This record gives sequence, C-alpha cells and structure tokens, in this order.
Amino acid sequence: MNGLTTEEVNERKKQGLVNDCHVNTSRTYTDIIVKNVFTPLNIILFILGAALLILGNLLSALSATGIILVNIIISTIQEMRAKRRLDRISLLTRPKVTVVRDGNEIQIDQKDIVKDDLIILHAGEQALVDGIFDKCTSVEMDESVLTGESSTVRKNAGDSVYSGTICVTGEGHYTVTAFGNDSLASKMLADAKKFTSKKTPLQMETQSITSILMGLAFILLAISVVIEILKGVNFFSGDDVSSVLEIFVICLDIVPVALFLLITLTYMIAAIRMSDTGVLLQRFNSVESISHVDTVCMDKTGTITTNKLVYESAVHFIPDKEAEDIIRMFANTTGSRNKTMDTLANRFGPIEAELIEEIQFSSARKYSAVKIRCSGNIYTLYSGAWNVIREHMDNPENIDEIIQTESSKGLRTLVICASDDLPLFENDQPVIHQLKPVSVISIKDEVRPDCRDTIQVFMDNGMDLKVISGDDPVTVDSLFKIADIPGERRIISGPELENIPEDQIDDVILKTNIFGRMKPEHKEKVVEVLKRNHRYVAMIGDGVNDVKSLKSAQVGVSLESGSGAARGVADMILVNDNFSALPKALIEGRRTVSGIRDILKIYLARNFALAIMFIAVFFTIGMLPMLPIQNLFYAFVSVTVIAFFMTLFAQPDENKELILPNVLRFVIPSALTIGIIGAVIYALSWMLTSSGFIVLDLSYLDGLTDFFHMSKDEIVKNFLVWRIDGATINYSEIVARNCMVLFASVAGALQLLIVCPRYKFLSPDGRLNKRKLPVILVAFVLLLVVLMYSFFPMIYVMIGMILPTAEMLMIVLPAIAIAFFTILFVTKHNAMDRIVTWFEKKYLKKLEKEYTKGDVVSK
Repeated sequence: MNGLTTEEVNERKKQGLVNDCHVNTSRTYTDIIVKNVFTPLNIILFILGAALLILGNLLSALSATGIILVNIIISTIQEMRAKRRLDRISLLTRPKVTVVRDGNEIQIDQKDIVKDDLIILHAGEQALVDGIFDKCTSVEMDESVLTGESSTVRKNAGDSVYSGTICVTGEGHYTVTAFGNDSLASKMLADAKKFTSKKTPLQMETQSITSILMGLAFILLAISVVIEILKGVNFFSGDDVSSVLEIFVICLDIVPVALFLLITLTYMIAAIRMSDTGVLLQRFNSVESISHVDTVCMDKTGTITTNKLVYESAVHFIPDKEAEDIIRMFANTTGSRNKTMDTLANRFGPIEAELIEEIQFSSARKYSAVKIRCSGNIYTLYSGAWNVIREHMDNPENIDEIIQTESSKGLRTLVICASDDLPLFENDQPVIHQLKPVSVISIKDEVRPDCRDTIQVFMDNGMDLKVISGDDPVTVDSLFKIADIPGERRIISGPELENIPEDQIDDVILKTNIFGRMKPEHKEKVVEVLKRNHRYVAMIGDGVNDVKSLKSAQVGVSLESGSGAARGVADMILVNDNFSALPKALIEGRRTVSGIRDILKIYLARNFALAIMFIAVFFTIGMLPMLPIQNLFYAFVSVTVIAFFMTLFAQPDENKELILPNVLRFVIPSALTIGIIGAVIYALSWMLTSSGFIVLDLSYLDGLTDFFHMSKDEIVKNFLVWRIDGATINYSEIVARNCMVLFASVAGALQLLIVCPRYKFLSPDGRLNKRKLPVILVAFVLLLVVLMYSFFPMIYVMIGMILPTAEMLMIVLPAIAIAFFTILFVTKHNAMDRIVTWFEKKYLKKLEKEYTKGDVVSK
C-alpha cells in the first residue's frame, strides 16, 4: 500500500479536502477581548462613566470606569499571554497520525490529514477521522463513545472506522472518507466540537454570591432613585444628574465585578506554573480539581516502577531448546506488541515463522494467543494472566508454587502454554482450549529511585494511595517492600473483587490499597465506589485499559508515553513520565485555591461592608457615604494591592468542602463590624464637627491653588463635596465621610493579619501562615497611606480626602483597633453564628439553583 503521492496530497489541499481542524485548548483572542470587555456590568459602568464625563465630572467618571479599565487591560493581557503559553504546551501532547505517502510511513499533525489519506492505526490510538479499513490485523475497536456499548467490536477489511473510537487491539490501515463536520461523531455531537469554558464548582459558587450582591445592588439602586425623586431632584440639572449617577456608581460597586475574572486568571497562571514543574494541564480550571484530591489511584507502571523490563529467568516444562524456540516464535509473531514481548524478542532472538491466526491481548481478556507455522509444523500457543488460563491448564499446582515464589521477589511472571491444533475462534468469539505448560518466565521491572520520596509527599499531605494494577497483587506488594514504602498493605485481586457482595464492596474498596489482576471495568468500579463515598479521586494511567477509569475520576492523569487515547481523556499529562512532579502539582493546586479563598474573604468583606455603610448613611440622612473616587481609594488600600500578592504566600490547605461557606463565616462578621462601626464613626464625627470639637483646618489648600489652577473654595467644591445645597458647604459631612473612608480602608487592610495569621492568637481556626509577607504587605499598604498624607497633598485632595486632624485620628484609630479585635473575637467564637447560618442557608439555596443549570464540570 503506497498511499497518496505528494502531488495528490497538494491537489486535495487546493480543493479544500483537508482536515484543517482547530483544536481549541482555550478561548480565541477575539473571545477573550469580547468576554472581558463587554460584560453587562461593564457596559453599565461605561455608560455611567461617559455620562459623568459629559457632565464635566472627570474624577467620578474615572472612578466609575478606572478600576474596570485596569482590570480589563491587565486580565486581557495576562490571559492572552497565558493562552499563547498554554497553546504552545498543548502542541506537545496533541496526537500525531501515521500515514502512508509516496510509499513511506510518516507522522503528521491531524490538521494535515487529507481525504483519501491512508492512515495506520495501532493499538491504544484513537481514530481522529472517519474511514474504511483496507487491511486489518486482529483489530478490535472501542466504540462506546458513539454507541454506549462497553464491549469491543472486531473489524475486518471493508468495515467503517469512526473518529473518536479507540483501537484496543491489533493494527489496521484505513482510507479517510470524512473529517471535521462531515464525520459521524461531529454530526452526533456537533456542540461537543466547540470549545466551551464550563465553570468549575468554585466559579459557580462565585457566580451565585455575585448574583446575590448584584440583586442587592439593584434593589438599593431602585430605592435610591425613588428617594431622589421624592426629594425633588431636578433631572434637567447637570449637578443633580451627576449626583444621581455617583449614587449609581457606588451601588454598582457593591457587585464584585472582577471576581470571576480574577479566579479564571489565577487558574491560568497556576497552570503555567505547574507546567514548569512537569505537569501539563489540558484544562486550566483543573487547578481547582487538583486542590480537592484526597485519594490517588495509580498503576505501578511509571509510578512505582520505570517500565524498563529485564529478563530474569525461566522455568521450562519441556526440553530447553524446544521451549526457547516456542518463546521465540510467540514473541516474534504476536501482534500484541508491548515491552514484555519486546524484552523476550531481544532476549531470545528472531525466528522464521508464519502467523496464521491470533487473539491479541486486551486488558478485558487478560490473555493472547497465536497459531503459527514454523518448519512445517503448526503451533497453537497461549500466554496470559495466570488466574485466567489456570483453569485450562494441566497440573497447575507446580506452576502455582513457582509464580508465588517469583511474585514474592517483586518479579513479573509470564506463562507460555501450548494447545492442540484447534481454531482460536468459535462463533467469532475467542476461546481457550486445554493447555499444556511450556515455560514460566520471570521479568524484572526497575523500581523508580524517587518512588518512596514521592509517595511520602502524598502521605504527608493526608492523601490515600491505591495501586490498581493488572499484575499479580503479590508482585505489587513485593515491589512496595523493595521500594521501602511505609504503611500497612491490604491486598485484593480482580476476581476476588467480583465475588464480593454488593453491600460489602464499598467497605472493602475503601480499606484496600493494592488491587491486582484488574480489568478496565474493575478499575472503573473502584473509582466509582470511591466517588460514591465522597472521595475526590485522581487516577493515573497510561494505557487504553485506563481510559474508562481516567474519565470516571475527578482528575485524570496520563503519562506522556501513554497511549493517545489515555492522553486524550486526561486532565493533565506528566511530562517525561515524571511521577514526582504530580505531588508538586497537587500542592500547587491546593495553594492556589487556598489563596483564592483568602482573596475572597478580603474582597467580599469590602463589598458587603460598602453595602452596609451605604444603607446606614444614604437611607438615614440621604448623603453618599463616600465619593466614587474615595471608593476607589477604599478598594485600593483594602483589596487591590493585597489581592495581587495573596496567592504568593498562600498555604496548601485541604479543600474538601465548598469554599464560599467557609469564606462567608469570615465575611459576614467582618463586614457587619466594619459597616456598623463605620456608620457610627460617620455619625459621631458629624456631630463632633457640628459641635465644634473637630475644627477643620484646610489652610494647606492655599499651597495647591497654583497646582489645580483653582481658588481654595473651588478646590473644596470640585474635590471634597458631594452635593452643595445652596451656597453653603457642609463641612461636617466632609469630615464624617473622610473619617469613615479612612477607617474602612485601614480596617480592611488589617483583616489580612487575621485571614493569613502569623501568630496563633490571631487565628480564628488554628491555621497559621508562618511567612512574613502578609505582615510586610499590610505594613507596606499602611506606609503608602502615611506617605500620601505626609508628602502628597495633591493626591489625597484629588481623591476627595482631607488631612486628618488630631481629633479625627482620636476617633478613627481607636475605632480601627476596636474593629480589628471585634472581628477576631467574633470569628474565633462564632459570635454571629445565627446571622451567618441564616445567610448561608439563603446562599446555599441560590447555589443549588446554579448547580442545577448543569454548567458545572465534573473534573
């Protein structure tokens, strides 16, 4: 078979008969820009900003859109950079296709396949396009992706092959007939070919809390509009309209606009960091799934052992020369090519023999067979798992003892048998005839030198390890001993597992940690039982026999050397089969999600506190609690700078439960404390200013008249006042607003010392963060505030702030201390448990609605 010529390939490309598929591993650049810029809330804020700009209120216009613009620019640039990096990474794991062109076998990218190409499909590979088999050698296809049937389908020349199906055994040549939208899989699953960025559970949690705050914001907005109308606001007056728009800006800032974006971006950056450790994520939001893993299921190959096989010894039951010739025949003629057969072929050398018929090895059958002609004689030979062929063997007791002895040394055993010259298939089904032993071969598999240390990392992080192997469980147990892996070992085999009653199987699987002689359906069963018992499972596999369990697990992990089918369904791939990289990725995932959890505490506390202060001030005296530009200052000091660094010093904690309920148990008490004390400060400082206790000194504004090209009164009216009634400036309102903003900003920043406590007395739940960075970060933020007030009056005036007097500080500083220790006390002792529980129930109802939309990924 010569395949197409180069000229024929080029002609088809000119005609557009080329696969030219675009494998979307992330959003397109256009999609990134559109999704980041044109969100409903962004559009509203842009409209408000434009209206304020038209009315001449430049600072409020900037504050309305400034933080959004910064978020859009930074997140878009970062996501595009991350996309480029992740797309380059994805090329490393993208499946290649072997085609015959000009009589030669070459490997090409799937996008270069043309119509009528001749593709060679090997065991373990996935068909990427539709076609018709021209030649088949013991080909069995797994078509469950299309039919749902778990049994394999034997293929012969002239049969169809469909994209998405997997070659389980054999080798075939097929001619391409359809690809892209014309393939059967595409017609059946048109939507599945599109890239969809489904939300993870944490993103869904964030969406639910965002929708709650959005609802609150619009309720406050509606009530505020009614109040303004009742007060007789003149919508034809530029100043009145500007004031109303500023109310809109403050209300809408209650909504955590950039939160969903922040999480997505954090995941992408974490995915890049993981790639540097040797773990390639095929879906960047798998970062979250990794963080929840508490049970790791793995085959011994590539994890405990290196899969570098060495022939050790053989026990023959017939004359040595005859036995070695039979081993040579089997190893050189079988189509079940694997490292075991390659090891035997290298050890015993070649032989001239003709393959007449064969049963190729599959993980479901656990055996293979060949019928061959050599030197005029016909040989029918079998090899497979001892528990499968034992019942067909003459006098198996002697072999039992040999296998037990060799397995206890950590050696693999392979039994070669012979039968009479009978057909290998009956009614198109493979059969095993009565067998006679030829040889029991022992093969050594090298133990990974870093195996013990890697497994110790898993154990140190509280993870349960389960080895699920097709080998004899005694062999796996012995390898554990050789590798000096600690811990008690409980062992079971696949056949034993099948005989366990259904009402006992959960308990057995939970307690067992070494599973041997496992078929693909056994592996899948173990994973499903673990999930049913609230385990979060990572499955490590490399073969087509692992595909079902990889898909079933919450996190599927494939080795880079694994089959294309295994890599195709995995969430992540271990580069260079580096097993030691996986615990680093798991810890990185935990650290990332823990960092996001802490960010949410700081971020949402500010949003809720802002809502409380708005309700307390605007709905009682009709004044805006802070100007939009002051709100920008509040966000910068209490959230923005801190959030930027928080994932750097986060600790890798266990994340078995929902994130937001834990977050809300900090957010609600903190927000109520800051919001209520902030409102009290506002009222107290207003009264003390009105009574003359606080005397406002604005003489420093005289030195800024040249800078602003305004008089002192104009500076006050343009920067410090929200609304002027008549010609009178309400200085009490200016002082009250400044005291509250300064208090809320500093108290918000100090929350970090409780969220990431360095000392035990600061920890509400006993968790500590021994790094100095949180303390340094808080000190840095407060230093920026002090420097601003000390040396840059033009800055604090532009953001609507005044230089605090000693009397103002006498109110603000004790209030900050009171708020800090109140938050610490309340969160430590659950003093607001009733309020938190009530809100949590409301939130969980909302979250349940989000989940039932079916938009949560299972991995």
